Amino acid sequence: MKRSIVLAAALLAFAISGVARADDRPSIGLTLNASIGTHEEKSGREQVPLLPIPLLDLRVPVKHFEFEVEGVPAIGPIGYNSGISAATRTTKISYVFGTLRYHIPNTRWSAGLGGILYNQETVTSQTTIVPCLSPCTATPFTVTEYDRSRVGGMRYEIAYAVPLSEARSLSIQIGLVPVMHAAIHESVSPFNRTLDEPERASQVDGQLRYMLYTRAATWSYGVRYINYLAHFEQNGALSDRNTLIMPFAGVSFPLGR
Repeated sequence: MKRSIVLAAALLAFAISGVARADDRPSIGLTLNASIGTHEEKSGREQVPLLPIPLLDLRVPVKHFEFEVEGVPAIGPIGYNSGISAATRTTKISYVFGTLRYHIPNTRWSAGLGGILYNQETVTSQTTIVPCLSPCTATPFTVTEYDRSRVGGMRYEIAYAVPLSEARSLSIQIGLVPVMHAAIHESVSPFNRTLDEPERASQVDGQLRYMLYTRAATWSYGVRYINYLAHFEQNGALSDRNTLIMPFAGVSFPLGR
């Protein structure tokens, strides 16, 4: 994969009781995540733009099981420092993740198995002045590189939850995607040059989440960590590495009664 907050917490005056908490039912939610971190390639390391990234979430609990789908709709193009003189870069990215989670009876542990998929398009444009001998006039010449990729793999997770009270809980979750395969397509204009090169990647992620339950909604606050590493399959050279710490806040609402 190439190149790679807060919801206002008003309305918390809902009375908290033990009657049908929002998290006991299917729910849909929105979380805002601040992106703080770095993107690294063989050409150097760059800071990731600080952005509020929206994440949509659907949860369906069934007895000891829970099915969850979350994703980031296509956002961008996002402009940021390319690390190359006189060059601009923008990225458009989307993400989807699904898992089936099992809450182990009579324990605070849960385990999950699912899949993850990223899609992105990065455009790097560099303009130079083509010199010429007098009396002609030097003219600008622009080279644009398009990088498109899709990367996915199977994700394993384990989590531990601590109930702080009937209305509050704290949980920690760790996820591992040991193998991800990527299809990379690169094209350069105006030279009409194209390149397709496979990548192999892995990812470690985790989150610490504090949750507050009410009859009408579930509020969540915490921090996520993502470490994504990719190499080219042909020669093993570094493709890119993304390391992110993402503080977040969100709310989810139950579906049905």
